[in-house]
Amino acid sequence: MPSKRISSWFPALIYNLDKKDKYSVLKLITKIFIANLFFASIATITLWLIFGTGEEAAFFKESEIGSSAAVYNLIMFLLIAITASIAIYLLIKLRKFGILELIGVVLLAFVNGSISSIVLPLIVYLGLCMISFIPTVSYLLNLVAYSFDIISLTVFILFFVLQALALLHDKFGFLRNIFLLITASWSGVFMGLYTGSLTPLVLMVGFSLYDIYAVKQGPIRKITEELRELQPKSTEEKEESSFVLGLGDLFFYSVALSYSLAYFNLMVFIEVAIGLIIGILATIWILISSPKSEQELPALPIPLMLALLVICLNLLL
Repeated sequence: MPSKRISSWFPALIYNLDKKDKYSVLKLITKIFIANLFFASIATITLWLIFGTGEEAAFFKESEIGSSAAVYNLIMFLLIAITASIAIYLLIKLRKFGILELIGVVLLAFVNGSISSIVLPLIVYLGLCMISFIPTVSYLLNLVAYSFDIISLTVFILFFVLQALALLHDKFGFLRNIFLLITASWSGVFMGLYTGSLTPLVLMVGFSLYDIYAVKQGPIRKITEELRELQPKSTEEKEESSFVLGLGDLFFYSVALSYSLAYFNLMVFIEVAIGLIIGILATIWILISSPKSEQELPALPIPLMLALLVICLNLLL
């Protein structure tokens, strides 16, 4: 199956790397994490300053049923992840790639448009508020506040269309990974800020453990094996190799970053960021050192466990 067809619906960042450069994976993942850190930080600061924290994104509210809500939320989000993975596997098995493309493009474009339509207008609004002492800016701020719904709708339509084009057409392919990175980063920020104070921690633990199973024995491995069988066999030595990083990994890195900044302070945020990058580098080192037959590695457990260790230590201190 052509890699372009897969990239139109597969929920992951997909890159081609030069095999001759032994540090290509390391350089790439560093760039991705820096971009993730930037997008997560600016969204967290904006949303937190305007709305603070809350529970709007949680299925069950900790304020209503206590700490057990965190476990119930984990179960719900795991069910969603497992159901989606099984659906993708079955559609691949049945070779229903047209359906996969339609669902994948519409869903990813909708999420991108929805998240951007909230975050981008608020970033503009907050920026104008910071310099509203200038008379002209004060007028512009009032105009933005008055027409906020129209601006949000315009941003939604624009980013929905651009994300769809980036997934479907080579001409806009350069936007694919950056748009998906923004989507994953900003979605994770919402989860870190608006699912309560305990749920994000439980989600990070639960999905770290699930990631190990999913990649090694579960649905992600099954999907990978099925896609590998579809790739045309070639005896030629390729100069490039593919590197795939799931959106779920970036999503949970953003959860950890936004949670630490909103519920603690800048110093804890920096410590969590350092813990994440150390964990990511350790994961990449293990990946590079692994035999060729073991080129799938869960990218959540080590980074998130280090981030959680930092958070737990600060909770105890």
